[in-house]
Amino acid sequence: MRALIFSVIFIFSMSSFSLGAVISDIDKTDIELSTRFDGTSLLVFGALSPENDNTSLLVEVIGPSTSVDITKKVQIWGIWVNKKIAQFQDIPSFYKISISNPEHPILKEIEYQKLKSIFYDFLETNSTPEDDNGVEQYYHELTRLKKKLGKLSIFEEKINIIDKKLFSYKVTLPKKIHPGKYKIKMTLIDQQGIELSKSEQSVKVSKVGVQEFLSSNSKNNPVFYGLFSVIIALFLGFSAAQLFRWLYR
Repeated sequence: MRALIFSVIFIFSMSSFSLGAVISDIDKTDIELSTRFDGTSLLVFGALSPENDNTSLLVEVIGPSTSVDITKKVQIWGIWVNKKIAQFQDIPSFYKISISNPEHPILKEIEYQKLKSIFYDFLETNSTPEDDNGVEQYYHELTRLKKKLGKLSIFEEKINIIDKKLFSYKVTLPKKIHPGKYKIKMTLIDQQGIELSKSEQSVKVSKVGVQEFLSSNSKNNPVFYGLFSVIIALFLGFSAAQLFRWLYR
């Protein structure tokens, strides 16, 4: 596999393409989520033809869409419960962005625009916040939760560039990821953040085995799924009772 990857990179580097262009590939296009899945990684690689030394490469990994609730503890009838106060709808379940030049002059602006376009613009609140600080708190809470779960990474890793022509980048996916299509976008930008060229790859993440069986039936056959869950719970409870009875006989 390694020999194949570097052979493809060599072909890319020897091929002629215009200045300000980027071409790419990945070492796997399918990832299976089984009960033994403990995270994985994939290699993004390719070639680029920068217009000058000030050109930078962005790599984004965007997971399938999901929704995230922002909750707040409130007291109802003397009981503290979590109440949903805001929701981010149809946002990436996983997002990672890296750049080849960590010293890019508008790195903070790029970070803000990316987060705004894929996260912040999809905020819906149950009531109007008293001030902008309330909205900012929602943004901070979302990014905090995502980073804590390992599903958000902003310029934490650098892209490996060889001889200003070849690049490679290792994407690490955590244990708990959503199934679906993961997009990997490579973008060549200049000092002002203007996009010069793009390339995109995709990886299909799908459940297999028991996980696929349970997920499919929970959506398509909820009655069977419910009965199956009850039977499993009864079986496990009975087995545990028998085990303790045997141990303390």
